[in-house]
Amino acid sequence: MPDDAAARPPFFSREGYAERFARGDSYGLLLALLVALYILIAAEQHKNLWGRFFISLVLGIVLLLAFHTSHVRSRAFRIGIALVVVADLANFLQAAFGRHGGDGSTFIMFALVLLAPIAIVHRILRHETVGLETILGSICVYVLIAIAFAGIYGAVNETEPTGFFAQKIEPNNVDFLYFSFVTITTVGYGDLTAGTSTGRVLVTFEAVVGQIFLVTLVARLVSLYGNKQRPARDGPAELGDPSSN
Repeated sequence: MPDDAAARPPFFSREGYAERFARGDSYGLLLALLVALYILIAAEQHKNLWGRFFISLVLGIVLLLAFHTSHVRSRAFRIGIALVVVADLANFLQAAFGRHGGDGSTFIMFALVLLAPIAIVHRILRHETVGLETILGSICVYVLIAIAFAGIYGAVNETEPTGFFAQKIEPNNVDFLYFSFVTITTVGYGDLTAGTSTGRVLVTFEAVVGQIFLVTLVARLVSLYGNKQRPARDGPAELGDPSSN
């Protein structure tokens, strides 16, 4: 075993975890935070302003971790931090003063949610060897896509006079999350359906994107697990590459 590998702190030690986090590719942690975010969104049923703030706070942490662990360039990462702080501060002020209404913070967070999967895919496709973190990264992208579409459906529900669903006039966060994950996995229970043309187009698009993602990227990565997907480079392994662990 090389000397540097022998000297590396154990994975489950505090020092080992801190080192791995600093090097990036911590997609297991990102997936755990995404699950926590899902639970938090599902628990907020009454469109409470403080609930919206806490969702925004956790979402900001998730997005910044996604960018950090995917090795987004430092300048772009600093811009992401600034945007998250602005959005969270706007939601805090709205909750503190009891003000409803759009202030652009939702648009900022939604734009970052769309950029996060792109950053993750760009990173995991650069892994020389497909490892566990590579697979977890692809799952994070899948979950982020579903959460993003849930947000889109909620926005359509607010703008369409008849709402989004044909069966419900006043849906909640659970309805949008449930419907999005049912759609992206093409389960299709049929208890909730899109009630507008805009909704039907979006639902079709999500189903197609989800299936293409599964049968191309995820299936390819799983089939290459433990093998190289990129030619080995001269010199030390790329910082954060699972093959360097």
